[in-house]
Amino acid sequence: MGDKCSVKKSVIGRHCRIGSNVKVVNSVIMDHVTIGDGCSIQGSVVCSNVQLQERVVLRDCQVGAGYVVSSGSEHKGESLAKKEKQ
Repeated sequence: MGDKCSVKKSVIGRHCRIGSNVKVVNSVIMDHVTIGDGCSIQGSVVCSNVQLQERVVLRDCQVGAGYVVSSGSEHKGESLAKKEKQ
C-alpha cells in the first residue's frame, strides 16, 4: 500500500498492489488487483487480476476478471468486462 491510502468497510484480497492517495470504501477487491495512484473506489466489486490505472473513479461498478481500466476514466453504475471472443 502506498502513502495516504484509506480503506473503509471493504475487503481486500491477497497479493494486491495499492498506489498512493487511493480511497476504497464499501467495496470488495479480489486477489492480484493493481490499483494505480489517486484512484477512488466506492460500492464496487473488482474481480481478480484487474488493473486500475491512475486516477480511476469507480462508483457502484462491477469489474470483470482481467479487465484493464484506463487512466483518468470515471464509471458510475456500470459493469466492465472483457469482450468474449467468439
